[in-house]
Amino acid sequence: MKRAITILATFLFAMIFISPVFSQEKMSRSKIYDNWDELNLTKTTGKGRLTWLPNGMGYLEIENHVFYRVDPKNKKRRRLFDKSTVKNLIREYNKLTGKSETNLPFRRFEYLSDNSGIQFKIRGGDKFIYKFREKELMKLPESRAEVAGWVPHRSSRQLKTGSYSPDFKKIAYVKNYDIFVYNSQTGEEKQVTFGGTDEIMNGRTDWVYPEELYQSDAFWWSPDGRKIAYFQFDVRAEYKYPLLHEIDLSKDGIDHYRFETLLEIERYPKAGEPNATVKLFIVDLATDKKVEVNTDSSPDVYLIKVAWRKDGSELTFQRLNRFQNKLELLAADPQNGQVRTILAEEEKCFVRTHNNFRQLNDGKYFLWSSERSGWNHLYLYDFQGNLVKQLTNGNWEVAGIRCVDEKGKYIYFSTYMKDGLESHFCRVKFDGTGFKQLTTAAGFHRVSIDPAGKYYTDSYSSLKTPTIVNLHRSNGKLIRNLAKTTLDNAKMKELGLELPELVYFKAADGKTDLHAILYKPAQYDVHKKYPLIVSVYGGPAGSVRNSFRIGNRMAQLGYFVIKQDNRGTTNRGKKFLTETYLKFGQVEIDDQAAGVAQITQRAYIDGSRVGITGGSYGGYATCMSLLRYPDVYQAGVAMSSVTDWRSYDSIYTERYMRTPQANPEGYRLGSAMTYAKNLKGKLLLTHGLTDNNVNFGNTIHLADALQKAGKDFELMIYPENRHGIRGYHRAHLNKLRTAYFLRYLQPEGWQERLKKVWQ
Repeated sequence: MKRAITILATFLFAMIFISPVFSQEKMSRSKIYDNWDELNLTKTTGKGRLTWLPNGMGYLEIENHVFYRVDPKNKKRRRLFDKSTVKNLIREYNKLTGKSETNLPFRRFEYLSDNSGIQFKIRGGDKFIYKFREKELMKLPESRAEVAGWVPHRSSRQLKTGSYSPDFKKIAYVKNYDIFVYNSQTGEEKQVTFGGTDEIMNGRTDWVYPEELYQSDAFWWSPDGRKIAYFQFDVRAEYKYPLLHEIDLSKDGIDHYRFETLLEIERYPKAGEPNATVKLFIVDLATDKKVEVNTDSSPDVYLIKVAWRKDGSELTFQRLNRFQNKLELLAADPQNGQVRTILAEEEKCFVRTHNNFRQLNDGKYFLWSSERSGWNHLYLYDFQGNLVKQLTNGNWEVAGIRCVDEKGKYIYFSTYMKDGLESHFCRVKFDGTGFKQLTTAAGFHRVSIDPAGKYYTDSYSSLKTPTIVNLHRSNGKLIRNLAKTTLDNAKMKELGLELPELVYFKAADGKTDLHAILYKPAQYDVHKKYPLIVSVYGGPAGSVRNSFRIGNRMAQLGYFVIKQDNRGTTNRGKKFLTETYLKFGQVEIDDQAAGVAQITQRAYIDGSRVGITGGSYGGYATCMSLLRYPDVYQAGVAMSSVTDWRSYDSIYTERYMRTPQANPEGYRLGSAMTYAKNLKGKLLLTHGLTDNNVNFGNTIHLADALQKAGKDFELMIYPENRHGIRGYHRAHLNKLRTAYFLRYLQPEGWQERLKKVWQ
């Protein structure tokens, strides 16, 4: 008996110490990598997303095909549509369609912009409008759009599906290069513009406007539905870039290879070269009278953000000069096209456009945002251009207006605070008083506010706190929790996983504080050394946020992975953003290298095994980092990279760099080809052959410069891929990048993992 007790004690003692080892062997770092998406380290309870209804009616719930409106305060609900509305809607639907429905014919719907009715689509594609007051159901006219030629990848639904008149009885759409209007009451299709070609396009944009100015719409109904304003794009002077299609993706098997290459020509204005000339017209649909707006159009003028005044008395639009350091808000008389200036913004570097122009219902005032103070803030103006009041101020930025409560006289908006690490939700009154930061918990807040400005949901997290979703009154008072995500700390500990770390470091100037997120491999040992991978973007968009994330899958192959911000990113004020002005490829690359130098001071991060990878601007930053700091980085994978800013589009590039003619030294120092002779590490270049954003020529140019310099590098081309690599090509790229870093950074166990990559 005594011996049995001794044996049992010995067994239990052994299990105490051996079990963790067994556990680690059972889920090694390599297995954590393989099973990353199935680890289930977090659990969410509750429902965090609400569908708000207009007019303060609460939110929507659907049960057994019945629509309910729910009171946010007490969760009491009642039918959204009364019995008479349902009965009448079904009767009218059956009358229009000849069907015999006994229930509402839709499962989803949208309220009209004025909340006077709903719009819904049935299976098969037909769209209907039901007006509550008139008790009228109307089948919407169908678009007859026939869009020839190339369509921008950011193109609006307007181009593909048309745009309805305010009374929904007509629809305007583009047929190839002209605008047509179909009248559902008369069955008449009327051509509105004439003479459109692939060189002079009416009612549709070129490629660069949607991509860089987010201007995808190109025609606009007047509030009374009697006129249409439209853009005319003259693209004859734009550079024609050839894109080669070698594979027909519509076929399977051997037939999908093209043995006669298909050539696609893209109009692509490059830095310093001619842009399209954009003109603005207004056409009266009854008289066919066409008025050209006096825009002073030329290849050096950008026209954006067209909007009719609420009473239709004027057509507003914004005009930006080529260097983008002067932005004007203008108003045109629809009768004669004469233009007056409402206000102008002018800065030393560049003016950032925004979506915070909001007309108030009284028609006399509007909201505007400006960086004139060094931070993006809200202002109230009248339509004569008089500043009524600056509404917000401080060393933080307004991100965007979320709701304008005309009745309560409040503006609700999102912000970036604490050097862009956090996003918050605030409100202020129309007179600039009553400012309140409604979200107080540290972290990144994403808010959904109801259209009436009475309630909002706040979904927030931080690096240490998983997502919590709460329901609030508009004054910030908590009503209740909707959803909560919890982290399985016991499982994290068992796996040896740690949450990412927020790292502070100094920029290359030795003064500016910058931020980074450091991802760690599971079960790492501080007495060992691990390679480092820098995941980089580097351009004018911050990537470091105080929001929750479990970790990084790549790190589980035995790397530390770091994401660093540099000077020249958004959300930290205009001075910080313009640190890279005229100097792409210099300041941000210096800061990335400074961050690596500081993080590799940690004894367990090996400064002799540093890799870097990124796409687009991140591909550019990868190339520039290896070439300008050949002793800092040992390997890099650059995807879809800009390699010389003379090869990128005019609008984006010139905003930050001006033209090559105005800034030749900046372009020379920002070119990867300038430093090709410096390459010492291993570089893999990848690119989609039909990339219409960062053209493949960028990678060709760098490849040639490296060859001239006698440098060894690797290249992978992905046919039939645009700027983002898709499908089986994406899977191949992921494996290729994984294998590349395993081979050249050699984390622990790299040989065995390398064998598995291509299995």
